[in-house]
Amino acid sequence: MNRADVVEQLKVVGLTSYEAKAYVALAGLGPSEPKRVASESQIPYPSAYTALRTLASKGWVEQVVKKPVTYRAKEPASVRAMVSSRIEDTFKELEMIYKSEPTEEAELVYTLRGRGKVLDKVYEMLRGAKQGVIVVAPSMGFEDAKIMELLAESVARGVGVRAICDDEGIGLLPPGVEIRTGNHVAFDLLVDDSVALIGLPDHSACGWVDSPAVANHLKEFLELLWSTSSPAG
Repeated sequence: MNRADVVEQLKVVGLTSYEAKAYVALAGLGPSEPKRVASESQIPYPSAYTALRTLASKGWVEQVVKKPVTYRAKEPASVRAMVSSRIEDTFKELEMIYKSEPTEEAELVYTLRGRGKVLDKVYEMLRGAKQGVIVVAPSMGFEDAKIMELLAESVARGVGVRAICDDEGIGLLPPGVEIRTGNHVAFDLLVDDSVALIGLPDHSACGWVDSPAVANHLKEFLELLWSTSSPAG
């Protein structure tokens, strides 16, 4: 696996392209200033500076010198443990949603694997939105053009659409979407407080439920994320 492949895999676990490139470069360089990381990763200096600050907030790197600002990549093993824990927490939330539903309605909870199947379900949910949509994802989760088109169509027909995303995701979302910023590793979607989906950001797998009683548990979680996130801009 070459560096480009590593960057793509890091995007799967929630990093933006610039963040992934900056981490890989810093891991190879050792303690370095943003300018050196920008040169090594071949990304603009302002983007490298921002990516390193964000990586520090996510726990992937640490600042070791204040002047000049110098960062060091945390050991991949410790980062892997941290990311695995966060993903495990996400799917524990999904498991709680599943287990909260009465047995007679358990068949309403489904698992999908494969990007095509997951995206088809996301498209179906967005096409059926009548009142409100909440979507939470890293920028990778918003890179599908059809999702952006359907979000725009939802806004056009009067559906209230809210999104929580990282800084790179802001530029991908269509006008009319109310946006807040945050860093999250999963793709969460709630439509009309009745249909809920939790999946991986590359849309390779998800779990979804069409029961309002179960969806309400995800709604409480997403409303908490919304209330604790920062308004975009």
